[in-house]
Amino acid sequence: MTPFVERFPELGPRETRSATITGRDDLPDGDYGFFELYCNEPHCDCRRVMVVVLRPETGWNKFWATINYGWESREFYLQWAGAPEGDQGPWEGAWLDPLSAQSRYAPALLELFKFVLPAPGYVERLKSHYRMFRAAVEKRAADRDRPSRPAGVAPNPRRRKRKRPSHR
Repeated sequence: MTPFVERFPELGPRETRSATITGRDDLPDGDYGFFELYCNEPHCDCRRVMVVVLRPETGWNKFWATINYGWESREFYLQWAGAPEGDQGPWEGAWLDPLSAQSRYAPALLELFKFVLPAPGYVERLKSHYRMFRAAVEKRAADRDRPSRPAGVAPNPRRRKRKRPSHR
């Protein structure tokens, strides 16, 4: 997983969702940033985002919550993952990542994320960022897989270029 802001340093910060919280019992007052991470594996089509919640008060480097969000149907994810029949794992919607450390505020931050998710255009922005990110990953993979001349080998200067016949 790679942060969207790392791959798109101009657009990412402008389009990172945030919330300012005051007067709640379940969360400290302050700003919360919802930073998007996308899969960087070539040929993956997982159609999901991992959102880490960060705060400026902790130097933007402590994960307060790690949230998975998948916008496709449960059936899509079960087929995509090759999950066994009867799998009960969370696949669609938003849930706390079970493999990541979570702060004691993670459940409240998950609820906050679910609250901001329906904001106009937010889900479409996540999908758009996913498509942009996937295109960049696939381009990089294609560029890396393209055969190139071995290092130190210059083109043959005696090789003549073929003249194309002219059509009159």
